[in-house]
Amino acid sequence: MTHLFPTNLRHRRDYLRHFPFDRHQRHSAATLGSVSTTRHRLAVIVVFLYFAALAAIAFWPTPVDRPFDGDLLNFLRWLRSLSIPQFIASFTSVEFMANIVLFMPFGIILAVRLPRMFWWVALPAGAVLSSLIELVQGTFLPERVFDVRDIVANSCGALIGALAVILWRVTRPKQPLVQPPVKLE
Repeated sequence: MTHLFPTNLRHRRDYLRHFPFDRHQRHSAATLGSVSTTRHRLAVIVVFLYFAALAAIAFWPTPVDRPFDGDLLNFLRWLRSLSIPQFIASFTSVEFMANIVLFMPFGIILAVRLPRMFWWVALPAGAVLSSLIELVQGTFLPERVFDVRDIVANSCGALIGALAVILWRVTRPKQPLVQPPVKLE
C-alpha cells in the first residue's frame, strides 16, 4: 500500500520541511500559484494574438503596406534630403527591417518554450514558416509575390528574437521564484 504521508519519522520530517506551517506563508504560496496561472493565461493570449496578426499580415490578399505607400515614399524622400544614405532610406530596406521585426516575437516564443539548449531551432523554424508563407503568397494570392529576401529577413528576425532571450537569461540576476522555507529546529 502506498502512503500519501511518509510513515518513517525521518522521511516525515523531510516531507514536512517543504510545506509552510504558518497560515500567512500558505497564503503567499497560494498567491504565487495564482500569479503564475494568470501570467500563463496572459502569455497564451499574447501568443495567440501574435499568430493571429502574423496570419492576417501574411495572408492578406493585397500587400499590407499598400495604403501607406505614398506617405512612406514621401517620408523616405525627406530622409534622403537629410543626407540619409539610400541603402537605409529606401523602400526595400524598410520592408526588410519590417520583416525582421515581424518575426522577432516568433524567435522569442520558440526560445522561451524550447529547452535552453535548443534555442537555435528558431532559425530553421523561422525559415520553414517563412518559406511556407511565401509559397502560399506566391501560389494562391495573385497580388502577393514569392520573395527570397522575405525568407532571409524573417529568419534573421527569428534568430534575433531567440538571441534576445538567451541574452536575457544570461544577464538577469539569479534569484529563486519562491523563498526557501524557514528551517524549524
